[in-house]
Amino acid sequence: MIRICLICKKYNAKPADQLSGQLPRDRISQSPPFQIVGIDFTGAILVKDNTETHKSYVALFTCAVTRAVHLELVSDMSTKCFLLALRRFLSRRGNCKVIYSDNARTFKAAQRELAYFTNILKDSKFQNFVADNGIHWKFIVERAPWWGGFYERLVKTVKEPLRKILGKALLTFEELSTILSEVEVIVNNRPLTYVENDPGEPEPLTPAHFLELGYGDSKYPVHFIELIDSTTARESYKKRKTYQTLLLKQLWRRWKEQYLLQLKTINHFKTPNLHKNLKLNYVVLVEGNVKSKLLWELGVIKEIFIGRDNNVRSCLIKTSKGIFKKPIQLLYPLEIE
Repeated sequence: MIRICLICKKYNAKPADQLSGQLPRDRISQSPPFQIVGIDFTGAILVKDNTETHKSYVALFTCAVTRAVHLELVSDMSTKCFLLALRRFLSRRGNCKVIYSDNARTFKAAQRELAYFTNILKDSKFQNFVADNGIHWKFIVERAPWWGGFYERLVKTVKEPLRKILGKALLTFEELSTILSEVEVIVNNRPLTYVENDPGEPEPLTPAHFLELGYGDSKYPVHFIELIDSTTARESYKKRKTYQTLLLKQLWRRWKEQYLLQLKTINHFKTPNLHKNLKLNYVVLVEGNVKSKLLWELGVIKEIFIGRDNNVRSCLIKTSKGIFKKPIQLLYPLEIE
């Protein structure tokens, strides 16, 4: 009777589980800083405006490859303010190719605005290069913040020093923007690899190494026209260019051998085992906001999404309220045929 009892099946159901997924290709492929970006908001922070106070928010842009951070202060969470912050980011850091974000309404509205502007730019003969390098916006699965862990983790990294610096202070918008710029520099100088005790060892790799490549080299020519005018200078320029290319290759080699190998050793499960994959037409419980499983909704799996390792990572669920895409960790299979 217990085996055929629906209430007992709901009460005893356990969440679907799976091996930790492989790192996305965007995280392990060599690319310029801020070409692959994750975006999130943090706040709210009270800002003083004459005699009044209002809430402001910090838009955090994270490079998925170099782990660099760019911070923009916005006055509210509207689509207009976010698009202005995005324009400032693109002007300073260059045009990015891919943007990852959660399913917030602000980001969805921004995507519709960007798609509209992209269509306009495609019709313009003077701005075809902008249309060719259009932004590909990707939303993570609903209620799966760990899918955007590479930028969620840095939200905490930025919020902690802000709390310590600000305390109970009430700053103006300009003062807070200055503090954010200083925090950004500090976070971008954090070590990505181990700090060696031996003074003779090379310094640890930081995001600033990728952002400031070549800036500290005083021997690099300022005016290239001076090199083109003289034959001897032209040979010097070729040697200098070769040297710069060699430094860049060494930097990315360190990133690959030290930083990426560090990520490879991290595994969510202490004893990873292959779990049973969910299949089409499985009846599942969809985890809700209440604690009792008996109050959760029943759903049927209509589509499954498989990762690069051929394991199911998320499913399209049909419930009485509609069709939703959910990660498998929020699904409790009942094994009802």
